[in-house]
Amino acid sequence: MNRRLEMPLLPPELQVSIERLREMADEDWLASILYGRASQDRHKLMRSIDDQLMELVGWCEPIRWCPAVIVRDSDRSASQWRKKEREGFDEAMALIEEGNHGGFATWEPSRAGRDLEIYVQLRKACQRAGVLYLTHGRVYDLSRSDDSFMMGFEFLRAEADANTMRERQIRTAKLNAEKGRPHGRLPYGYRRVYDEHTGVLLRQEPDPHKGQIVRHAAREVLAGRSLYSVAMELQDAGEPTPMKSWVENPRGWDTKTLHQVLRNPTIAGKRVYRGEIIGDALWEPLISWEDFQRLQRMFADPGRRAKGGGGTPAKTLMTHVARCHYCGRPLRRAVDKRPGKTPAPKYQCMFRGCYKITISQPGLDAYVEEAVLSWFEQPANLARLTASDDGSEWERQARDAEQQRAALQTRLDEAIAQYTAGSLNLDTLTKVEQTLRPQIAEAERAMVPPITDERIRALVTANDLRAAWAALGMAEQRKIIKAAFDVRVQQTTNRGQNKFEPERVLMEPRIR
Repeated sequence: MNRRLEMPLLPPELQVSIERLREMADEDWLASILYGRASQDRHKLMRSIDDQLMELVGWCEPIRWCPAVIVRDSDRSASQWRKKEREGFDEAMALIEEGNHGGFATWEPSRAGRDLEIYVQLRKACQRAGVLYLTHGRVYDLSRSDDSFMMGFEFLRAEADANTMRERQIRTAKLNAEKGRPHGRLPYGYRRVYDEHTGVLLRQEPDPHKGQIVRHAAREVLAGRSLYSVAMELQDAGEPTPMKSWVENPRGWDTKTLHQVLRNPTIAGKRVYRGEIIGDALWEPLISWEDFQRLQRMFADPGRRAKGGGGTPAKTLMTHVARCHYCGRPLRRAVDKRPGKTPAPKYQCMFRGCYKITISQPGLDAYVEEAVLSWFEQPANLARLTASDDGSEWERQARDAEQQRAALQTRLDEAIAQYTAGSLNLDTLTKVEQTLRPQIAEAERAMVPPITDERIRALVTANDLRAAWAALGMAEQRKIIKAAFDVRVQQTTNRGQNKFEPERVLMEPRIR
Protein backbone atom coordinates (compact mmCIF):
# COMPACT_ATOMS: atom_id res chain seq x y z
CA MET A 1 0.00 0.00 0.00
CA ASN A 2 1.28 3.46 -0.86
CA ARG A 3 1.63 5.46 2.35
CA ARG A 4 2.78 8.69 0.65
CA LEU A 5 0.21 11.26 1.81
CA GLU A 6 -1.22 14.09 -0.22
CA MET A 7 -1.59 17.47 1.46
CA PRO A 8 -5.40 17.35 2.10
CA LEU A 9 -4.84 14.37 4.46
CA LEU A 10 -2.52 16.36 6.76
CA PRO A 11 -3.75 18.39 9.77
CA PRO A 12 -4.37 22.04 8.78
CA GLU A 13 -1.54 23.46 10.93
CA LEU A 14 0.98 20.97 9.53
CA GLN A 15 -0.29 21.49 6.00
CA VAL A 16 0.19 25.26 6.27
CA SER A 17 3.75 24.85 7.62
CA ILE A 18 4.78 22.53 4.78
CA GLU A 19 3.22 24.77 2.12
CA ARG A 20 5.09 27.74 3.54
CA LEU A 21 8.43 25.90 3.38
CA ARG A 22 7.77 24.77 -0.18
CA GLU A 23 7.01 28.33 -1.23
CA MET A 24 10.25 29.55 0.41
CA ALA A 25 12.40 26.80 -1.10
CA ASP A 26 14.69 27.54 -4.02
CA GLU A 27 17.34 25.52 -5.82
CA ASP A 28 19.64 25.69 -2.81
CA TRP A 29 17.14 23.92 -0.54
CA LEU A 30 17.54 20.16 -0.07
CA ALA A 31 14.58 18.04 -1.17
CA SER A 32 13.87 15.68 1.77
CA ILE A 33 11.74 12.73 2.84
CA LEU A 34 9.96 13.03 6.20
CA TYR A 35 9.00 9.73 7.86
CA GLY A 36 6.80 9.22 10.92
CA ARG A 37 5.82 6.00 12.69
CA ALA A 38 3.75 4.92 15.71
CA SER A 39 3.63 1.39 17.14
CA GLN A 40 -0.01 1.64 18.23
CA ASP A 41 -2.71 3.70 16.61
CA ARG A 42 -5.84 1.65 17.20
CA HIS A 43 -8.25 4.38 16.19
CA LYS A 44 -6.15 5.37 13.14
CA LEU A 45 -5.94 9.02 14.24
CA MET A 46 -2.17 9.28 13.69
CA ARG A 47 -1.92 11.99 16.36
CA SER A 48 1.50 10.90 17.59
CA ILE A 49 2.78 10.74 14.02
CA ASP A 50 1.49 14.23 13.24
CA ASP A 51 3.30 15.58 16.31
CA GLN A 52 6.52 13.98 15.05
CA LEU A 53 6.08 15.51 11.62
CA MET A 54 5.31 18.95 13.03
CA GLU A 55 8.63 18.94 14.91
CA LEU A 56 10.47 17.65 11.83
CA VAL A 57 9.09 20.56 9.78
CA GLY A 58 10.37 22.92 12.47
CA TRP A 59 13.87 21.45 12.11
CA CYS A 60 13.81 21.73 8.32
CA GLU A 61 13.51 25.52 7.96
CA PRO A 62 16.81 26.59 9.70
CA ILE A 63 18.85 24.07 7.66
CA ARG A 64 16.99 24.84 4.39
CA TRP A 65 15.43 21.42 3.86
CA CYS A 66 12.26 21.24 1.78
CA PRO A 67 9.78 18.45 2.84
CA ALA A 68 9.14 17.07 -0.64
CA VAL A 69 7.55 13.76 0.49
CA ILE A 70 5.68 12.80 3.65
CA VAL A 71 5.53 9.06 4.49
CA ARG A 72 3.84 7.52 7.53
CA ASP A 73 3.45 4.07 9.10
CA SER A 74 0.54 3.78 11.48
CA ASP A 75 0.17 0.92 13.99
CA ARG A 76 3.48 -0.66 12.95
CA SER A 77 6.20 -2.03 15.19
CA ALA A 78 9.85 -1.58 14.19
CA SER A 79 11.39 -4.34 16.33
CA GLN A 80 12.70 -7.67 15.11
CA TRP A 81 9.47 -9.30 16.37
CA ARG A 82 7.17 -7.19 14.22
CA LYS A 83 4.32 -9.11 12.62
CA LYS A 84 3.27 -6.54 10.03
CA GLU A 85 5.20 -5.20 7.07
CA ARG A 86 6.14 -1.51 7.19
CA GLU A 87 4.93 -0.39 3.80
CA GLY A 88 5.72 3.26 4.52
CA PHE A 89 9.34 2.60 5.50
CA ASP A 90 9.80 0.34 2.48
CA GLU A 91 8.58 3.20 0.30
CA ALA A 92 10.95 5.64 2.00
CA MET A 93 13.88 3.26 1.39
CA ALA A 94 12.90 3.00 -2.27
CA LEU A 95 12.82 6.81 -2.55
CA ILE A 96 16.28 7.06 -0.97
CA GLU A 97 17.63 4.50 -3.45
CA GLU A 98 16.24 6.54 -6.36
CA GLY A 99 18.66 9.35 -5.52
CA ASN A 100 16.20 12.20 -6.21
CA HIS A 101 16.16 13.43 -2.60
CA GLY A 102 19.11 14.67 -0.57
CA GLY A 103 17.73 14.20 2.94
CA PHE A 104 15.83 11.69 5.09
CA ALA A 105 14.36 12.69 8.47
CA THR A 106 12.82 10.93 11.46
CA TRP A 107 11.92 12.39 14.86
CA GLU A 108 14.30 9.95 16.60
CA PRO A 109 16.23 6.88 15.38
CA SER A 110 13.74 4.45 16.99
CA ARG A 111 11.05 5.79 14.62
CA ALA A 112 13.10 4.37 11.73
CA GLY A 113 13.77 1.09 13.51
CA ARG A 114 14.43 -0.82 16.72
CA ASP A 115 16.46 -3.45 14.91
CA LEU A 116 20.16 -3.09 14.11
CA GLU A 117 19.60 -4.76 10.74
CA ILE A 118 17.33 -1.86 9.78
CA TYR A 119 20.14 0.58 10.50
CA VAL A 120 22.56 -1.40 8.31
CA GLN A 121 20.08 -1.22 5.41
CA LEU A 122 19.43 2.49 5.96
CA ARG A 123 23.15 3.31 6.24
CA LYS A 124 24.02 1.50 3.02
CA ALA A 125 21.15 3.16 1.13
CA CYS A 126 22.11 6.65 2.33
CA GLN A 127 25.79 6.07 1.57
CA ARG A 128 25.07 4.86 -1.97
CA ALA A 129 22.69 7.73 -2.76
CA GLY A 130 24.56 10.46 -0.83
CA VAL A 131 21.53 11.14 1.40
CA LEU A 132 21.90 12.95 4.74
CA TYR A 133 19.99 11.78 7.83
CA LEU A 134 18.21 14.27 10.12
CA THR A 135 17.15 13.08 13.58
CA HIS A 136 17.08 14.58 17.10
CA GLY A 137 17.40 17.97 15.36
CA ARG A 138 20.87 17.16 14.04
CA VAL A 139 22.06 16.18 10.55
CA TYR A 140 24.24 13.08 10.20
CA ASP A 141 26.35 12.16 7.20
CA LEU A 142 26.48 8.37 7.30
CA SER A 143 29.43 8.30 4.91
CA ARG A 144 31.52 9.77 7.79
CA SER A 145 32.85 7.16 10.21
CA ASP A 146 32.11 9.22 13.34
CA ASP A 147 28.50 9.94 12.33
CA SER A 148 28.02 6.35 11.24
CA PHE A 149 29.35 5.10 14.60
CA MET A 150 27.19 7.47 16.65
CA MET A 151 24.06 6.59 14.73
CA GLY A 152 24.86 2.88 15.03
CA PHE A 153 25.01 3.34 18.79
CA GLU A 154 21.60 5.08 18.76
CA PHE A 155 20.01 2.22 16.84
CA LEU A 156 21.68 -0.33 19.12
CA ARG A 157 20.19 1.45 22.13
CA ALA A 158 16.76 1.48 20.47
CA GLU A 159 17.06 -2.27 19.87
CA ALA A 160 18.06 -2.81 23.52
CA ASP A 161 15.02 -0.79 24.64
CA ALA A 162 12.79 -2.99 22.48
CA ASN A 163 14.36 -6.12 23.97
CA THR A 164 13.81 -4.78 27.50
CA MET A 165 10.18 -3.94 26.78
CA ARG A 166 9.60 -7.39 25.31
CA GLU A 167 11.19 -9.15 28.29
CA ARG A 168 9.07 -7.07 30.66
CA GLN A 169 5.92 -7.91 28.72
CA ILE A 170 6.77 -11.63 28.73
CA ARG A 171 7.40 -11.63 32.49
CA THR A 172 4.15 -9.77 33.13
CA ALA A 173 2.16 -12.10 30.89
CA LYS A 174 3.64 -15.18 32.56
CA LEU A 175 3.01 -13.84 36.07
CA ASN A 176 -0.59 -12.98 35.22
CA ALA A 177 -1.07 -16.42 33.68
CA GLU A 178 0.30 -18.24 36.73
CA LYS A 179 -2.04 -16.30 38.99
CA GLY A 180 -5.02 -16.80 36.69
CA ARG A 181 -5.32 -13.09 35.93
CA PRO A 182 -6.57 -11.73 32.61
CA HIS A 183 -4.00 -10.35 30.19
CA GLY A 184 -3.98 -9.26 26.59
CA ARG A 185 -7.00 -9.12 24.32
CA LEU A 186 -10.43 -9.28 25.95
CA PRO A 187 -12.01 -12.68 25.22
CA TYR A 188 -15.45 -12.66 23.67
CA GLY A 189 -18.24 -13.06 26.23
CA TYR A 190 -16.50 -11.04 28.96
CA ARG A 191 -15.98 -7.45 30.03
CA ARG A 192 -13.34 -5.82 32.22
CA VAL A 193 -13.97 -3.53 35.17
CA TYR A 194 -11.41 -0.78 35.95
CA ASP A 195 -10.93 1.51 38.91
CA GLU A 196 -12.56 4.87 38.14
CA HIS A 197 -9.69 6.89 39.59
CA THR A 198 -6.51 4.91 38.88
CA GLY A 199 -7.56 2.98 35.78
CA VAL A 200 -6.23 -0.24 37.34
CA LEU A 201 -7.90 -3.46 36.17
CA LEU A 202 -10.09 -4.80 38.97
CA ARG A 203 -11.61 -7.92 37.45
CA GLN A 204 -12.85 -9.70 34.36
CA GLU A 205 -16.45 -10.86 34.48
CA PRO A 206 -19.09 -12.27 32.11
CA ASP A 207 -20.67 -9.66 29.90
CA PRO A 208 -24.43 -9.80 30.52
CA HIS A 209 -25.28 -9.90 26.81
CA LYS A 210 -22.26 -11.40 25.05
CA GLY A 211 -21.83 -14.00 27.78
CA GLN A 212 -25.37 -15.16 27.18
CA ILE A 213 -24.59 -15.46 23.45
CA VAL A 214 -21.72 -17.85 24.24
CA ARG A 215 -23.89 -19.91 26.59
CA HIS A 216 -26.69 -20.11 24.03
CA ALA A 217 -24.33 -21.11 21.21
CA ALA A 218 -22.73 -23.85 23.34
CA ARG A 219 -26.13 -25.26 24.35
CA GLU A 220 -27.38 -25.33 20.78
CA VAL A 221 -24.27 -27.04 19.37
CA LEU A 222 -24.29 -29.61 22.17
CA ALA A 223 -27.97 -30.27 21.38
CA GLY A 224 -27.01 -31.23 17.81
CA ARG A 225 -27.36 -28.01 15.80
CA SER A 226 -24.66 -27.24 13.25
CA LEU A 227 -22.20 -24.41 13.77
CA TYR A 228 -23.44 -22.84 10.54
CA SER A 229 -27.08 -22.64 11.62
CA VAL A 230 -26.18 -21.12 15.01
CA ALA A 231 -23.80 -18.62 13.37
CA MET A 232 -26.46 -17.57 10.86
CA GLU A 233 -28.97 -17.10 13.67
CA LEU A 234 -26.55 -14.72 15.39
CA GLN A 235 -25.75 -12.96 12.12
CA ASP A 236 -29.43 -12.45 11.28
CA ALA A 237 -30.05 -11.07 14.77
CA GLY A 238 -27.25 -8.52 14.26
CA GLU A 239 -25.33 -9.67 17.31
CA PRO A 240 -21.84 -8.21 17.90
CA THR A 241 -18.90 -10.36 16.85
CA PRO A 242 -15.45 -10.87 18.39
CA MET A 243 -13.92 -8.64 15.68
CA LYS A 244 -12.25 -5.47 16.95
CA SER A 245 -14.50 -2.43 16.65
CA TRP A 246 -11.91 -0.47 14.63
CA VAL A 247 -11.51 -3.14 11.94
CA GLU A 248 -12.89 -2.03 8.59
CA ASN A 249 -15.56 -4.28 7.08
CA PRO A 250 -15.72 -6.88 9.90
CA ARG A 251 -16.48 -10.39 8.67
CA GLY A 252 -19.48 -10.96 10.95
CA TRP A 253 -20.63 -14.31 12.27
CA ASP A 254 -19.74 -17.44 10.32
CA THR A 255 -18.75 -21.01 11.13
CA LYS A 256 -15.08 -20.15 11.67
CA THR A 257 -15.87 -17.26 14.03
CA LEU A 258 -18.19 -19.34 16.20
CA HIS A 259 -15.75 -22.26 16.17
CA GLN A 260 -12.97 -20.01 17.49
CA VAL A 261 -15.17 -18.76 20.33
CA LEU A 262 -16.23 -22.25 21.42
CA ARG A 263 -12.67 -23.65 21.16
CA ASN A 264 -11.29 -21.05 23.59
CA PRO A 265 -10.77 -22.60 27.09
CA THR A 266 -11.32 -19.12 28.54
CA ILE A 267 -15.09 -19.61 28.34
CA ALA A 268 -14.72 -22.60 30.69
CA GLY A 269 -12.80 -20.56 33.28
CA LYS A 270 -9.34 -21.84 32.30
CA ARG A 271 -6.16 -19.77 31.97
CA VAL A 272 -4.19 -20.29 28.77
CA TYR A 273 -0.54 -19.37 28.31
CA ARG A 274 1.22 -19.87 24.98
CA GLY A 275 -1.53 -22.16 23.74
CA GLU A 276 -1.56 -24.42 26.81
CA ILE A 277 -4.03 -24.59 29.68
CA ILE A 278 -2.02 -23.96 32.86
CA GLY A 279 -4.78 -23.83 35.47
CA ASP A 280 -8.01 -22.24 36.64
CA ALA A 281 -8.65 -18.57 35.95
CA LEU A 282 -9.94 -15.95 38.40
CA TRP A 283 -12.98 -15.16 36.27
CA GLU A 284 -16.34 -16.96 36.28
CA PRO A 285 -16.74 -19.59 33.54
CA LEU A 286 -19.51 -19.20 30.98
CA ILE A 287 -19.92 -22.95 30.54
CA SER A 288 -18.81 -25.94 32.62
CA TRP A 289 -15.51 -27.72 31.97
CA GLU A 290 -17.43 -30.91 31.20
CA ASP A 291 -19.49 -29.17 28.50
CA PHE A 292 -16.35 -27.60 27.07
CA GLN A 293 -14.70 -31.02 26.75
CA ARG A 294 -17.83 -32.41 25.08
CA LEU A 295 -17.68 -29.57 22.54
CA GLN A 296 -14.05 -30.34 21.71
CA ARG A 297 -14.90 -34.00 21.13
CA MET A 298 -17.72 -33.00 18.82
CA PHE A 299 -15.48 -30.69 16.82
CA ALA A 300 -12.90 -33.48 16.43
CA ASP A 301 -15.49 -36.06 15.45
CA PRO A 302 -14.97 -36.87 11.73
CA GLY A 303 -18.67 -37.66 11.48
CA ARG A 304 -19.52 -33.98 11.90
CA ARG A 305 -17.51 -33.21 8.77
CA ALA A 306 -19.41 -35.72 6.64
CA LYS A 307 -21.35 -33.93 3.95
CA GLY A 308 -25.04 -34.33 4.54
CA GLY A 309 -24.99 -33.27 8.19
CA GLY A 310 -26.36 -29.87 7.16
CA GLY A 311 -27.18 -27.90 4.03
CA THR A 312 -27.80 -29.90 0.84
CA PRO A 313 -28.20 -33.61 1.72
CA ALA A 314 -25.76 -36.04 0.12
CA LYS A 315 -27.27 -38.27 -2.54
CA THR A 316 -25.08 -41.33 -1.95
CA LEU A 317 -23.58 -43.09 1.04
CA MET A 318 -19.85 -42.60 0.44
CA THR A 319 -19.54 -39.27 -1.35
CA HIS A 320 -17.03 -37.10 0.58
CA VAL A 321 -16.57 -40.01 3.03
CA ALA A 322 -14.38 -42.40 1.04
CA ARG A 323 -10.96 -40.97 0.15
CA CYS A 324 -8.34 -41.36 -2.52
CA HIS A 325 -5.55 -43.61 -1.24
CA TYR A 326 -2.92 -41.46 -3.00
CA CYS A 327 -3.75 -37.81 -2.38
CA GLY A 328 -6.07 -38.27 0.61
CA ARG A 329 -8.84 -36.08 -0.84
CA PRO A 330 -12.50 -37.16 -0.57
CA LEU A 331 -14.08 -38.87 -3.58
CA ARG A 332 -16.98 -37.20 -5.36
CA ARG A 333 -19.92 -38.68 -7.17
CA ALA A 334 -20.05 -38.37 -10.97
CA VAL A 335 -22.19 -39.86 -13.75
CA ASP A 336 -20.91 -40.66 -17.24
CA LYS A 337 -23.47 -39.04 -19.56
CA ARG A 338 -21.53 -39.24 -22.84
CA PRO A 339 -23.61 -40.09 -25.94
CA GLY A 340 -23.79 -43.82 -26.56
CA LYS A 341 -22.72 -44.66 -23.00
CA THR A 342 -24.98 -46.22 -20.38
CA PRO A 343 -25.19 -43.81 -17.42
CA ALA A 344 -22.90 -45.29 -14.79
CA PRO A 345 -22.71 -43.50 -11.41
CA LYS A 346 -19.23 -43.63 -9.93
CA TYR A 347 -16.89 -42.01 -7.44
CA GLN A 348 -13.85 -40.08 -8.64
CA CYS A 349 -10.84 -38.27 -7.21
CA MET A 350 -11.14 -34.75 -8.62
CA PHE A 351 -7.98 -33.29 -7.11
CA ARG A 352 -5.78 -31.60 -9.71
CA GLY A 353 -2.51 -33.45 -9.98
CA CYS A 354 -4.00 -36.80 -8.97
CA TYR A 355 -7.20 -38.01 -10.72
CA LYS A 356 -6.11 -41.59 -9.98
CA ILE A 357 -9.34 -43.07 -8.65
CA THR A 358 -12.58 -44.06 -10.37
CA ILE A 359 -14.82 -46.72 -8.82
CA SER A 360 -18.44 -47.87 -9.11
CA GLN A 361 -20.72 -45.93 -6.78
CA PRO A 362 -23.32 -48.70 -6.16
CA GLY A 363 -20.56 -51.28 -5.70
CA LEU A 364 -18.62 -49.21 -3.15
CA ASP A 365 -21.75 -48.22 -1.21
CA ALA A 366 -22.94 -51.82 -0.88
CA TYR A 367 -19.50 -53.19 -0.01
CA VAL A 368 -18.79 -50.61 2.71
CA GLU A 369 -22.24 -50.91 4.23
CA GLU A 370 -21.92 -54.69 4.60
CA ALA A 371 -18.36 -54.40 5.94
CA VAL A 372 -19.46 -51.85 8.54
CA LEU A 373 -22.38 -53.96 9.76
CA SER A 374 -20.24 -57.09 9.92
CA TRP A 375 -17.61 -55.28 11.97
CA PHE A 376 -20.20 -53.86 14.38
CA GLU A 377 -21.69 -57.34 14.87
CA GLN A 378 -18.45 -58.77 16.24
CA PRO A 379 -18.65 -58.99 20.08
CA ALA A 380 -14.95 -58.19 20.44
CA ASN A 381 -15.53 -54.73 18.96
CA LEU A 382 -18.51 -53.88 21.16
CA ALA A 383 -16.42 -53.31 24.29
CA ARG A 384 -13.97 -51.10 22.39
CA LEU A 385 -16.78 -48.92 21.03
CA THR A 386 -18.61 -48.45 24.32
CA ALA A 387 -15.55 -47.79 26.49
CA SER A 388 -15.55 -44.53 28.43
CA ASP A 389 -12.76 -41.95 28.30
CA ASP A 390 -12.63 -38.41 29.71
CA GLY A 391 -10.59 -37.34 26.69
CA SER A 392 -8.09 -35.10 28.52
CA GLU A 393 -5.00 -37.02 27.36
CA TRP A 394 -6.41 -37.35 23.86
CA GLU A 395 -6.92 -33.57 23.56
CA ARG A 396 -3.20 -32.98 24.07
CA GLN A 397 -2.21 -35.73 21.64
CA ALA A 398 -4.74 -34.56 19.07
CA ARG A 399 -3.33 -31.00 18.99
CA ASP A 400 0.17 -32.32 18.35
CA ALA A 401 -1.10 -34.77 15.74
CA GLU A 402 -3.10 -32.08 13.91
CA GLN A 403 -0.01 -29.87 13.58
CA GLN A 404 2.05 -32.81 12.36
CA ARG A 405 -0.57 -33.85 9.80
CA ALA A 406 -0.86 -30.30 8.43
CA ALA A 407 2.92 -30.05 7.99
CA LEU A 408 3.13 -33.44 6.25
CA GLN A 409 0.18 -32.65 3.98
CA THR A 410 1.79 -29.35 2.98
CA ARG A 411 4.99 -31.17 1.99
CA LEU A 412 3.00 -33.66 -0.08
CA ASP A 413 0.94 -30.94 -1.78
CA GLU A 414 4.13 -29.10 -2.72
CA ALA A 415 5.55 -32.28 -4.27
CA ILE A 416 2.33 -32.84 -6.26
CA ALA A 417 2.40 -29.23 -7.45
CA GLN A 418 6.00 -29.63 -8.60
CA TYR A 419 5.07 -32.80 -10.49
CA THR A 420 2.13 -31.04 -12.14
CA ALA A 421 4.42 -28.17 -13.16
CA GLY A 422 6.92 -30.62 -14.65
CA SER A 423 9.76 -29.89 -12.21
CA LEU A 424 9.49 -33.27 -10.47
CA ASN A 425 9.52 -36.69 -12.14
CA LEU A 426 7.04 -39.46 -11.39
CA ASP A 427 9.57 -41.73 -9.68
CA THR A 428 10.49 -39.05 -7.16
CA LEU A 429 6.84 -38.19 -6.52
CA THR A 430 6.08 -41.87 -5.90
CA LYS A 431 8.90 -42.12 -3.36
CA VAL A 432 7.68 -38.98 -1.61
CA GLU A 433 4.14 -40.39 -1.45
CA GLN A 434 5.32 -43.74 -0.11
CA THR A 435 7.20 -41.93 2.66
CA LEU A 436 4.60 -39.35 3.66
CA ARG A 437 1.34 -41.29 3.24
CA PRO A 438 1.88 -43.66 6.20
CA GLN A 439 2.96 -40.73 8.39
CA ILE A 440 -0.15 -38.72 7.43
CA ALA A 441 -2.39 -41.72 8.11
CA GLU A 442 -0.81 -42.24 11.53
CA ALA A 443 -1.30 -38.57 12.42
CA GLU A 444 -4.94 -38.71 11.32
CA ARG A 445 -5.55 -41.75 13.48
CA ALA A 446 -4.09 -39.92 16.47
CA MET A 447 -6.53 -37.04 15.87
CA VAL A 448 -9.59 -39.25 16.25
CA PRO A 449 -11.07 -39.21 19.76
CA PRO A 450 -12.08 -42.36 21.65
CA ILE A 451 -15.43 -43.29 20.13
CA THR A 452 -18.14 -42.69 22.71
CA ASP A 453 -20.62 -41.36 20.15
CA GLU A 454 -24.17 -41.92 21.39
CA ARG A 455 -25.32 -42.72 17.84
CA ILE A 456 -22.84 -45.59 17.59
CA ARG A 457 -23.57 -46.73 21.14
CA ALA A 458 -27.31 -46.90 20.38
CA LEU A 459 -26.66 -48.79 17.15
CA VAL A 460 -24.35 -51.49 18.48
CA THR A 461 -26.48 -52.11 21.58
CA ALA A 462 -29.76 -52.43 19.65
CA ASN A 463 -31.57 -55.79 19.76
CA ASP A 464 -31.45 -56.01 15.97
CA LEU A 465 -28.43 -54.10 14.68
CA ARG A 466 -29.31 -54.40 10.98
CA ALA A 467 -32.89 -53.27 11.56
CA ALA A 468 -31.62 -50.30 13.60
CA TRP A 469 -29.20 -49.44 10.79
CA ALA A 470 -31.93 -49.60 8.16
CA ALA A 471 -34.10 -47.28 10.28
CA LEU A 472 -31.43 -44.59 10.24
CA GLY A 473 -31.43 -41.89 7.60
CA MET A 474 -28.55 -41.71 5.15
CA ALA A 475 -27.11 -38.64 6.88
CA GLU A 476 -26.81 -40.55 10.18
CA GLN A 477 -25.38 -43.61 8.44
CA ARG A 478 -22.72 -41.46 6.79
CA LYS A 479 -21.76 -39.82 10.09
CA ILE A 480 -21.39 -43.20 11.78
CA ILE A 481 -19.23 -44.59 8.97
CA LYS A 482 -16.95 -41.57 8.96
CA ALA A 483 -16.67 -41.52 12.73
CA ALA A 484 -15.79 -45.21 12.99
CA PHE A 485 -13.83 -46.01 9.81
CA ASP A 486 -11.20 -44.68 7.48
CA VAL A 487 -12.21 -45.74 3.96
CA ARG A 488 -9.71 -45.36 1.11
CA VAL A 489 -9.74 -46.59 -2.48
CA GLN A 490 -6.75 -47.77 -4.52
CA GLN A 491 -6.21 -47.77 -8.30
CA THR A 492 -7.58 -50.59 -10.42
CA THR A 493 -5.30 -53.23 -11.89
CA ASN A 494 -7.84 -54.17 -14.63
CA ARG A 495 -8.27 -51.09 -16.77
CA GLY A 496 -11.05 -51.20 -19.30
CA GLN A 497 -13.27 -53.40 -17.09
CA ASN A 498 -16.25 -51.89 -15.31
CA LYS A 499 -16.76 -54.54 -12.63
CA PHE A 500 -16.43 -53.59 -8.97
CA GLU A 501 -13.20 -54.82 -7.33
CA PRO A 502 -13.55 -55.15 -3.53
CA GLU A 503 -9.79 -55.63 -3.07
CA ARG A 504 -9.31 -51.98 -4.02
CA VAL A 505 -11.16 -50.82 -0.89
CA LEU A 506 -9.02 -50.31 2.24
CA MET A 507 -11.05 -50.02 5.44
CA GLU A 508 -9.49 -49.42 8.81
CA PRO A 509 -11.37 -48.86 12.11
CA ARG A 510 -10.58 -45.59 13.82
CA ILE A 511 -10.13 -47.43 17.13
CA ARG A 512 -6.61 -47.47 18.55
